[in-house]
Amino acid sequence: MISAYPKVLQVLRGEIPIPEVVEIFPTDFCNFNCPHCRFKNHHGDFSTYIDLKLFDSVLKELKKFNVKTIELSGGGEPLVHPQIKEIFKKLIAGGFRVGLITNGYPFTSSEELIRLAMKCSNWIRFSLDAFSEETYKKVHGVLVSYNKLKKTITKMAVTSADMPTIRGKMLVSKLNQHECALAIKEARQMYLSEIQFKFLGNHPLALDEKEMHRIEAQIRGFVKNNDSRKMRIELLTSYNGKPDKTTRCLMTYLHPVIDWDGEIYMCPFFEHRKKNHSIGNIKKGGFMKHWLNKYHKKAFEAIDPETCVPNCPMKRYNPVIDFIKNEYQRFPFI
Repeated sequence: MISAYPKVLQVLRGEIPIPEVVEIFPTDFCNFNCPHCRFKNHHGDFSTYIDLKLFDSVLKELKKFNVKTIELSGGGEPLVHPQIKEIFKKLIAGGFRVGLITNGYPFTSSEELIRLAMKCSNWIRFSLDAFSEETYKKVHGVLVSYNKLKKTITKMAVTSADMPTIRGKMLVSKLNQHECALAIKEARQMYLSEIQFKFLGNHPLALDEKEMHRIEAQIRGFVKNNDSRKMRIELLTSYNGKPDKTTRCLMTYLHPVIDWDGEIYMCPFFEHRKKNHSIGNIKKGGFMKHWLNKYHKKAFEAIDPETCVPNCPMKRYNPVIDFIKNEYQRFPFI
């Protein structure tokens, strides 16, 4: 964030900078059937994936404008795109650095896929959410093997050295709350560099406030006793609560999303406001035509903060933006 401070200053001056990273949802399909998934009602079938030629054209355009980092996530599960190996090959050829959010299961059956993903990725975060065979099947809604995935992740973490970093995530809910302690133990056994805990919010499977506070205290105890040199433990607050009614998130100017169908959205949390959160489609003139257009700014100014996700993880960067705003004159001297 601090390294991108000139772009932050552009935003503060009312300008539209070239984005720092572009997040791409390669597909709307997922091989899992998680009952808690916020995209569950939006998932398509095997036909809902980005065309490889379209993907290639947007990469060439982004490279021309010196956008060097791409995040692959979803939506659906990025690794089930039928041409995912070709996607990684194009990212490698273009010199892009990748952040990958995945359930990781396709890795268990393809050494080549692992090799390609690790060659271009700075980090890979596995959405684990469970740490035993029984709970893993329950949380993901399909007959899959946790131990098989654990073996694959461990092998990747051992061979990755410093890059990519191999990380894990646990979305805590009523289905898996009993495995928070186990998550720490298992993450260490897999040699993960980080385990992140999030709380499911606004869902029938979400914990109530009392349960959440109990789990938070438990996790904070783990953090206190953890050797941070070996593994980082991160705790994020839930998406419960009320949105910030006053602040428009400036991260929309640094981290846009391109969906599988080419639609450009101003942030990853767009699924409940698709119509008014889109600024165009890359099929009609490419990405920058829409990104640098004056109607992008109008669309940003029309965002109703009350439609934002409560406690959105993007908003944790706002204090950094305030810091840059107040200290901008000193940055060239650091």
